[in-house]
Amino acid sequence: MLQVVPGLAVFAGVLSVIAAACPGDPVDALFASYAGQQPGASIAIVKHGSIVFERSYGLANLQTKERAGSHTNYRLASVTKPFTATAISILADRGSLSIEDPVARYLPELAQQAPTVTLRHLLTHTSGLPEYETLLPKDDPAQIVDRDVLALLAKQRLALTPGTRYRYNNTGYALLALVVERVSKVSYAEFLRKNIFEPLKMTASLVYDPQVTIPHRALGYSGSPNQLGPADQNRSSAVLGDGGVYSSVHDLARWIDALDHSTLLAPKRLAEATSALVATDEPAIKYGLGWRISQQRGEKVVFHTGTTSGFKNALVWVPSRKLGVIILTNRRQGEPIKLAMLLLDQFWN
Repeated sequence: MLQVVPGLAVFAGVLSVIAAACPGDPVDALFASYAGQQPGASIAIVKHGSIVFERSYGLANLQTKERAGSHTNYRLASVTKPFTATAISILADRGSLSIEDPVARYLPELAQQAPTVTLRHLLTHTSGLPEYETLLPKDDPAQIVDRDVLALLAKQRLALTPGTRYRYNNTGYALLALVVERVSKVSYAEFLRKNIFEPLKMTASLVYDPQVTIPHRALGYSGSPNQLGPADQNRSSAVLGDGGVYSSVHDLARWIDALDHSTLLAPKRLAEATSALVATDEPAIKYGLGWRISQQRGEKVVFHTGTTSGFKNALVWVPSRKLGVIILTNRRQGEPIKLAMLLLDQFWN
């Protein structure tokens, strides 16, 4: 069960180079660009089921001056993908589908265009399907939803032969959300609520719905440091499977705790999801089922990043050490993944 360890002192030696250059708290120095009256950041470190360090900087909302905090809900962007992949794996555990199934079994609209594309291809970004955002009509700025992605894809040819090459895109995960809906007979949002958020007591987490109020919502911003402006929504913000989850560092700490204990998935299935299944465009990084996989100090590091209009995030997990780092920010600029890896290194032991 997740616990919170309050008031833990900042460990000795964190980011000593930064500390030497910037006297004072080294973590504050690392996140100085997020502090004050500007879009902020929330961070949490989880070890063996406990939040051992958490801190927030800056503002969740520039207009209301609401400060960022551990319960602030940020748009996760592509950190949503592990949740979508887990939803598919839960259905596979129940025997409702197999990840080797052709996607056209559940989305017959793709029977002509993508007859050999499987759910595994979608999960590993090897489907050969084009990126849906490149297909959006330039003369129509209206937001689209997941079913619109399917309609766009039903008119397109495959860009690559399925299974031959990794090419990261959001298309597959929008389609996977539709598969979840058609197999489970409930909405993607409802499936995540009943099968992930409620069992893990992620009480503030939810899938974006323009008709639903998001508690403690961070608004997104973008621009230069001196000219940050509202950038909370774009044309694809209502597409859910690839980036529609909102959550907080406190809730995501529960998610990491569940990964540590294989709470939602059988250990064998979780191990496959976090295995280095396909090579990516970066030699040191592989991709599993909804997760990026790398190595640090000879041990497996499982992570995902997320960037969208007004948000940039990172979630990192080291299974062998039951160690996780979460950084959520409500600005498009910055490098949360680099900051997360620095913090990971310092909390390694």
